[in-house]
Amino acid sequence: MKKGRLSLTPIELFRTLIEVFLAFLLFSVLLGHFEILQNSMEPNFHEGQRILVWKLKSLLPPQIAKPALAANGPQQDLLTLKRGQVVVFYETADPKLNPLIKRVVGLPGETIDLYQDKVWINGNILGEPYLAGFSTSCSVSCKPLTLGPNDYFLLGDNRPVSRDSRSFGPIPVNQIVGQVILRYWPFDQIAFYP
Repeated sequence: MKKGRLSLTPIELFRTLIEVFLAFLLFSVLLGHFEILQNSMEPNFHEGQRILVWKLKSLLPPQIAKPALAANGPQQDLLTLKRGQVVVFYETADPKLNPLIKRVVGLPGETIDLYQDKVWINGNILGEPYLAGFSTSCSVSCKPLTLGPNDYFLLGDNRPVSRDSRSFGPIPVNQIVGQVILRYWPFDQIAFYP
């Protein structure tokens, strides 16, 4: 048996290049990678770490991404953002600005209130085990706020230094890039996020 090198016909080579290009294009559309340039999410995320963001939820219009109700069960909600997830977004509609990373605290239609150094959702205190002892003070407006049908209330985990929805208000879904699904750098701090 003769050992030889792998050879491709020009058509096979062209097809392989097209497949690689399409895979790269799909990867670029569905996933984004970012470097963290702020300390507003400490101790959970630190400056210099790199993350991978799943963009599918933000690519779909809210009418498609609405949750479906199961009979006598919880909402089957695979495409919309959930409380506690970490997202990358733009503070304004101008994508030339640096993106920010924060945690989803308030969901569309909910009433958010900040008092007694806590976050209250629809009159109930929100449990936030990720805060590492930080309290939530009010930055600008301390009145209860009811979110619109496509708005999210986003807060940093490092509340004393975070500039977030307490300062610039709720963020519409079309300014959210996507949900953080993986911290991949540095290698010794790799973590997946549901």
